[in-house]
Amino acid sequence: MIETITLDDIDIGVKAEDWEDAIRKSSEYLLNTGKITEGYVDAMIEAIHRVGPYIVLSHHVALAHARPECGVKELAVHFTTLNPPVPFGSEQFDPVSLLITLAAVDADSHLDLMSELAGILMETENIDELSDCQTKEQFLETLQRMAEE
Repeated sequence: MIETITLDDIDIGVKAEDWEDAIRKSSEYLLNTGKITEGYVDAMIEAIHRVGPYIVLSHHVALAHARPECGVKELAVHFTTLNPPVPFGSEQFDPVSLLITLAAVDADSHLDLMSELAGILMETENIDELSDCQTKEQFLETLQRMAEE
């Protein structure tokens, strides 16, 4: 599924006040294109308030998501590099420099993408390389190269 990612699915060097602002900014494209509702953004933020920073998965990476019924209209993913990196409250993996916003329509449709991303994001060097990209084009080319390796 990484081959379906386009430049529109990427934002580079986003400045956010805090983790809530980071999630809102990373969700803007998905909102503006009708792939999610405002309720979905609120649900992602509320879940972190309720459960803690469970979305911070590894070295400087967070996967923002909520349940499909909270407002997902279409399977989508959006990549946002944060500059400067933003603390999400994870003692082990903060601050977050790569925020991936996932909108899954059901329990299964996103599994191929998650499998591909897991293979890439297991390597700290890959996360750093993606986070350091200066343009959307560079990020997309790097992500696609990593998926092929």
